[in-house]
Amino acid sequence: MNLENITTKQLNDLELRVTELISALRKAKVQHPSLMESLKLFEQELGELRRHRYDASNSEYKSY
Repeated sequence: MNLENITTKQLNDLELRVTELISALRKAKVQHPSLMESLKLFEQELGELRRHRYDASNSEYKSY
């Protein structure tokens, strides 16, 4: 999936929604390991892209 073309706002919203979905599935005690693993990996990918974009636009924080 190419996430490079979505806006930063859309990226943040998508990451938040995936996090909320994971939380809701846990609370509902849904037992579907492959779905949960896929969602976690997607959440990680979104987080990495968000951090990469932040680092690219805020060069003074690259050393942290």
